[in-house]
Amino acid sequence: MNTTTLPAALAVLCSLAMFPVVGCRSADRAADDGAASAAAAPAAPAKGTSSAGKPAPAAAAGTAAAASAAGSLDPAAPVVVDYSLEPSAFTKSVAKTDLLEIALGNLVLAQGETPAVKDFAKRMVTNHTAIQVIVTKVAADTQVELPTALDADDEATVARFAAMNGVALDKAYMAYLAEQHPKTLASYRWQYDNCKDAVVKAFIGGTMPIIGTQQRTAESLNAEVNKEEIRLAAEQKAAEQKAAEEAKAKAAADAAAGSSKKKPKSSNFSAKKPAGS
Repeated sequence: MNTTTLPAALAVLCSLAMFPVVGCRSADRAADDGAASAAAAPAAPAKGTSSAGKPAPAAAAGTAAAASAAGSLDPAAPVVVDYSLEPSAFTKSVAKTDLLEIALGNLVLAQGETPAVKDFAKRMVTNHTAIQVIVTKVAADTQVELPTALDADDEATVARFAAMNGVALDKAYMAYLAEQHPKTLASYRWQYDNCKDAVVKAFIGGTMPIIGTQQRTAESLNAEVNKEEIRLAAEQKAAEQKAAEEAKAKAAADAAAGSSKKKPKSSNFSAKKPAGS
């Protein structure tokens, strides 16, 4: 494939993005928008809690399932990613991500329940199938061999999600995507700024707007379907921070009290001089 055919292929990808609210924007704007929206806003309290403020049984089950499959739901959790990949390694990582996104999307379409989540899963399958076709052409042009099947870690991820059904699967899927997409977008951003391979950079410039749109949509939908879980996670984090601050203050007070006890008491009486001196 030569680079003159790549813009046309990327234009087709944009037309397949299926995110009509945002559309296909420039790579710079998509990355900037994605970075600006990476920190999720605190969610409003949701229905489904008991009078004690604890989740009702169904909500608690969803919380456990989402936490088990996707890790922390803390919207302020730091994003850690190794940006500095060689173009060939980045191309392989894109293909690896495509395989996983397609597998998870199809799983949610088969076993999920929430219409909005299933619609998003369908869009993800469509997007990543199109990206998969184009990155395969990029790899052929740059002589890079791409993975064609899930690796062991990704197979294990799919297996964890496959053990769930219905709303529990929907919650875990959206929590996972909301956590992963900022990392993916950051990786694209680094490549866009640093990649020296013209073919790979053209692919990134055309694909990054799609990834940015996915990130924003995943963030918004996760805030909706996991709003109770996010609220509880925020409350737990606040309680833990408060407990840590109180423990630190107590330790400081105890240390100060111990230090004052060790100081020798000063005497107000001076020693008498010997007689005849």
